[in-house]
Amino acid sequence: MKTVSLAMLSNEALADAYLGRDARMDSAFTELFRRHRDLVYRVCVRWLGHHQDAEDLTQETFRRVAASIQSWDRTRPIEPWLTTIAGNRCRTFLAKQRTKPRLSGIDDSHVAIAGVDSPANGIQATQSLRDAMESLGASPRRAFELVHFDGMSYDQAARVMGHPAGTIKTWVHRARLQVINRVRESGGVT
Repeated sequence: MKTVSLAMLSNEALADAYLGRDARMDSAFTELFRRHRDLVYRVCVRWLGHHQDAEDLTQETFRRVAASIQSWDRTRPIEPWLTTIAGNRCRTFLAKQRTKPRLSGIDDSHVAIAGVDSPANGIQATQSLRDAMESLGASPRRAFELVHFDGMSYDQAARVMGHPAGTIKTWVHRARLQVINRVRESGGVT
């Protein structure tokens, strides 16, 4: 019998292998982690804005995935399921953080907008970006977030949203222009 490399297996086959239907279960989950850790990390860093917290929540997300992979609907892509778990982990983390007293202010590591020269300007630019994002319609905003924040290709975003890739490209392009114009109008960045 010919041995198949784990890298060649589908996500579904890796999940089956991990669930004990194959002798390579630990390696199967390691391969799932290797394939999808960057996506999950990008979701977490987008939510949290902090590298170390995003790494911790990426690990926590995969602990949850390992515990509940049998509930993943194999007729659907795994990526939306993973990003939902990551988002839920981040929401829980942020809710817990809100109840803790904060001892420090905003530091430079939380500001990631080009052309911003101080934390105060970074706060203004970040708020301008948030306001611009909130002004988008639901579908264009989701498409923009999937492509620019979650790092998905147009085809991946199309599968997640259930629309043609051309529609996703149009929404992302229009959203990008609208965000740029709104941020410029508000004086967030030049």
